[in-house]
Amino acid sequence: MEFAYRPDLDLFTARWLSLTQAATTRAEYDLLLQAPEALGTPHWLLDVRRRPVITLESARWVTGEWLPRAAALLSPARLRVAFLVAPVRAENLRDDPALRAVMEAAYAPGHAFDLRTFTDEGAAVAWLLGQLE
Repeated sequence: MEFAYRPDLDLFTARWLSLTQAATTRAEYDLLLQAPEALGTPHWLLDVRRRPVITLESARWVTGEWLPRAAALLSPARLRVAFLVAPVRAENLRDDPALRAVMEAAYAPGHAFDLRTFTDEGAAVAWLLGQLE
């Protein structure tokens, strides 16, 4: 994983540089919660394009457990997370009814965080900065 902070945009980026196994995913996500770059801004771009497969279990864990913990760490700031995904992964999130339900619930208002998925990095950054809704 590679972390970067852009002070000109107040944007934290985490990029997965290789394929990972489901067992390492939780540990990697937990590393994000310890990164000083991440804790200094509520705008997070998570580039998971090199991880084309998502399981229902991991989607539930990220949206139901990890994101609420991340949001609590940044409170009172409102966490905005943009996942940058490969087109095949976006298709998987759209076409699998169970995954789509998990993601739609996570996108819905009422959480301590805002979440969206993108296949275009420019659109993801624009959304994070409040230029797109």
